[in-house]
Amino acid sequence: IGIYSPFAELNSILEKVLGYGDFISIQNDIYLQNKFELKMLYADFPALKKKIGSDGREKRLTTSIFALTEIFRNDDSNTGDDVKVIGLINNNRLEKYINKKYISSHENLFKYKVIVPKSNGSGAIGEVLSTPVIGLPVIGLPVIGYTQSFIGIGAYDTLFEAEATLKYIKSKFSRCMLGTLKVTQDNNPPTWANVPKQNFTPTSDIDWSKPVAEIDKQLYKKYKLSEEEIAFIHDADTETRKKE
Repeated sequence: IGIYSPFAELNSILEKVLGYGDFISIQNDIYLQNKFELKMLYADFPALKKKIGSDGREKRLTTSIFALTEIFRNDDSNTGDDVKVIGLINNNRLEKYINKKYISSHENLFKYKVIVPKSNGSGAIGEVLSTPVIGLPVIGLPVIGYTQSFIGIGAYDTLFEAEATLKYIKSKFSRCMLGTLKVTQDNNPPTWANVPKQNFTPTSDIDWSKPVAEIDKQLYKKYKLSEEEIAFIHDADTETRKKE
């Protein structure tokens, strides 16, 4: 059926972006929460079977998982055996530590990535990916995981690529493309389907060393956006327009 918007400018932006070359969505580089290695966990803590959901079969690091004080600590053991996990307690972002043998293999656990709140904002076109409660997206270094309250973007070998991705998702351009499908607070992978993947390495057609505002200008030029389309992206009253 395709995508329809009541805004002519947004329809033309979508047509240009989705029709650009061999379009690839950044959705394919978005990863959900880490998971437990339950066999190892229950070998050392058999009593946790009664505390973990689905009769002990829930592998995902759910939002409430930090309540398991038997395995999550506030401090790193400094032995090199820990994974730092980012999660939420009472709507406050916290970091806890757990022995890495209790965490299963994950696409970006040992890679650089950007960690973004899974629920954020209202779904307005172009809104900033931050809230007073959860805060801004952050760079996730290797051996940092996250609970179900977050998603991870990318699985990179270099810090440069993660820093470039962070600038990209802060750009007005990418937030506008996210807003074409994000109609609620949820940032699940399908909502990112219209956000084009970029080359985040130093050989990219985008100079990622520049500030976000300059990166936006490069993206507008890349996708041949008109002055009217650029003005639409920059319009401050995006939330009002979407509700009307």
